[in-house]
Amino acid sequence: MDTAAFNIYAKQLISKKHGYALWLPEPTKFGEVHIGDVGYFRDGGFYKLFNATVPEDAQQKWGVPEGYTPFRISEYLLNETRNVIPVSLVSNSVTSYDVGGGVATSLQVVGGELKFSCKQEQGAFVFVQPAADRRQMHPSKSLIRYIRSHIDDWYHFATDVKDVDISREDISFVSGVIKTADWGLGAFLRQGSGGEVSFQTNLGSFAQGSFTFSRSRKAEGVAEWRTKPEEASNSPVSSSASVAETLVEPGSSLTLKRTQTGPKKDQCIFLSYYKMKRRLWRNRVVKAAAGDDERDSEFDSDGDEDIANESDDLEGPFEEPATETPFDPVNYLLDYILDYKLEDGSQVDTAVAGIDHLYALFDDEFPDDIPAALEKLRPPILFIEDGVAALACAEWAEELDDNNKGISGADQVARKDPPLDASISGDADNFGGDHPSDPSTSASEDNPSGKARAAGTYQVVTLTEHTGGTTCAAWSPDGRYILTASEDHTIALRDGTSGELIQMLTEHPECIWSVKFSPDGKKFASIGNEASAFIWDVEAREISARLVGHTGTVDSVDFSPDGAKVVTASVDGSVCVWDVATGARLHDWRHASVAMHATFSPNGIYVASCSSDSQALIHDAETGALLHTLTEHSGLIWTIAFDSASERVVTASDDATAIVWKVDTGEALIFLSQHSGPVWAASFSPNGKWVLTASNDGTVKLWDSWTGEAARTWELNDPVTQCVVFSPDSKYVAAGGGDHDVLVWNAATGESLPRMRGHTDKIMHLVFSPTSDKILSCSDDGTVRLWTLPEGY
Repeated sequence: MDTAAFNIYAKQLISKKHGYALWLPEPTKFGEVHIGDVGYFRDGGFYKLFNATVPEDAQQKWGVPEGYTPFRISEYLLNETRNVIPVSLVSNSVTSYDVGGGVATSLQVVGGELKFSCKQEQGAFVFVQPAADRRQMHPSKSLIRYIRSHIDDWYHFATDVKDVDISREDISFVSGVIKTADWGLGAFLRQGSGGEVSFQTNLGSFAQGSFTFSRSRKAEGVAEWRTKPEEASNSPVSSSASVAETLVEPGSSLTLKRTQTGPKKDQCIFLSYYKMKRRLWRNRVVKAAAGDDERDSEFDSDGDEDIANESDDLEGPFEEPATETPFDPVNYLLDYILDYKLEDGSQVDTAVAGIDHLYALFDDEFPDDIPAALEKLRPPILFIEDGVAALACAEWAEELDDNNKGISGADQVARKDPPLDASISGDADNFGGDHPSDPSTSASEDNPSGKARAAGTYQVVTLTEHTGGTTCAAWSPDGRYILTASEDHTIALRDGTSGELIQMLTEHPECIWSVKFSPDGKKFASIGNEASAFIWDVEAREISARLVGHTGTVDSVDFSPDGAKVVTASVDGSVCVWDVATGARLHDWRHASVAMHATFSPNGIYVASCSSDSQALIHDAETGALLHTLTEHSGLIWTIAFDSASERVVTASDDATAIVWKVDTGEALIFLSQHSGPVWAASFSPNGKWVLTASNDGTVKLWDSWTGEAARTWELNDPVTQCVVFSPDSKYVAAGGGDHDVLVWNAATGESLPRMRGHTDKIMHLVFSPTSDKILSCSDDGTVRLWTLPEGY
């Protein structure tokens, strides 16, 4: 069992699919971590040797390898995603909740304190301020050629010039980073059984080391934690005894930039990386996918020296003996590829792998024992260059031409994405996915979980005009137009049938979060990362009114049924009702904290709003008078929605419940409480029969809206469900999130349609066409996909 804090921390957070968790996020004397850095891991930190994208004359005093040639990354391959970790991230074994009455949201930190508790043997957590951003380089075969050509020079530079004692396989190339400005992190180790150990911290003072550590009487619990050190100092780690106690390297030729406000985000809490390993033939016993007990004992997992086994009698927790091997999940992939036996009995000479390949391979559930999971799954490998092999699930498998052969046996592994408008199988990209092997499998009373049938095809069009992650989309009520919007500050007006671009609208100064058509389709509203909202004339394709009055970011907008008014909600706590024609503010009221969402009732009589203060309000839309305050929740309320009859509302909360309320009395009718984590979304089906909820417990649930009975539960591959939506005819439910796929189910039967695969980053927004036969999916990969649903479901 691991006893070093940095190993426990990295291993416990690897399943969160953000990359390798650094125990030492702060910049070293070599500077902060950047994409293109070449270096090595040591005791939970990453130490840069040099940056491979920077010209030699810009490398300053640390130098570069002999014969150095910088690698030029295509601008297209560099992408950024904001707020990937809004406040905190915990391992599956840790529970996180607020303890001071305040709430942490993805928009901002709102007072209070956080508590992290662990009842299992090990656990880890990290919290950030402000929200952490990801910068990622998409896969590139030219990078693999570059690494292969220069790895020897890098190794000699490290060992001979810099006198660093590392192996060739220790050298890593950084392909992605997640950074914040301030942070706190910790790891748990418990001994014995029962009880729990906990941390508590004030959200506003990370750097002050404001941790409180405690344990129950049953727990022989210990823990270690760190906060961002004081500037220009290397603060020692704090620990408990057994009792309770610019996007790229400066000087790079790359030009990807953004304007950053607030504190500089130079603290790297996660990174993604590539490594390469060659076969060592010195008396090596060649065995295919040998287990730990079958490998030649002369070599360790890196093929170099003996490494002592972990001792069973280590005295004291969190001792960090020199013999404890650093956790590096990519090494498991490299060893698997090199041990893979081809049809003729031979094995490959060189393996390349990245941490993201693990996430592509284990997209359903990340294993605790990676080598055992690889042995059980036996994924195929393929050549990506002469003599260089990777897993067949690696992203560049999609780039291979027809002459590249997979080496999984008789089957060809290389594949290509279909052309635009091509008919593609719903499970074409499924490597070890969840489709049954029998294509005749169909929905029945015996199949309520909705396993996908192999039948059915999708027509898909990929829309690529945006240059940043796509955040939202809307269909006009008559189906004539489509709107898509992006982090690149643009809105695209498109043909509602083909998706063809009509005009790009560029008036927004910031990232756009939501677009919504008026009921007659003649106008639309847009909001972004700013304190105002815009009303647009569709035919004139220009702004007709600017709604100015909030003092914080507007995070919700909705039209009244007659299209004459809109309501907006803001992080400043205010909710405003506006006249669409003039832009005049008609009514406003204020929540005690962030106003998360506001919406009109379908009959236009009411406005409902909710807040991070755990309350929801119902107002008279005509007069602005407060009618009811809904107070049953004990956590942040993410959203509120009316039923089609305007008689009920449903709220979704961080307290792991959704509640159905009676509008005219404010009475709580039904408590939907079977989720085990925060409920992010809740809505009624258009026919009013069902309530749909999504939670970070990894499930989407369908409930009878009148009885509260849970009719369906769908398990997801990833707990990060960004969006879930009903089709207008109430027939389908669609969901999307962190696993990059769009999932669709038949609401009546529970049957799952084939997965919609093709996006390469998380799904941010989904919307059905007015006819319920098409779906728009927006993704952080910068594309929008227009899917036509297959028949027969």
